[in-house]
Amino acid sequence: MNTVTTSNSTIPTYLNEALTPMSLNEELVRIRIQEAQRYAEEQRLANRLASAQRWRRLSRWAGRRAARFDL
Repeated sequence: MNTVTTSNSTIPTYLNEALTPMSLNEELVRIRIQEAQRYAEEQRLANRLASAQRWRRLSRWAGRRAARFDL
């Protein structure tokens, strides 16, 4: 077993090694969360664009219909 000696005590290095996998898992979770947030934002933007296009199309149709009945 490897050890690190300090002025007051000896600390086994495996304690530091045990923290590394947890940190890696936490980092992967953080990256996945960021990707999910980015994907959600892209979906919101796409939905807003689609909604704007639908309203624009409806507005043009309503304008043409109103023009037909305008004397």
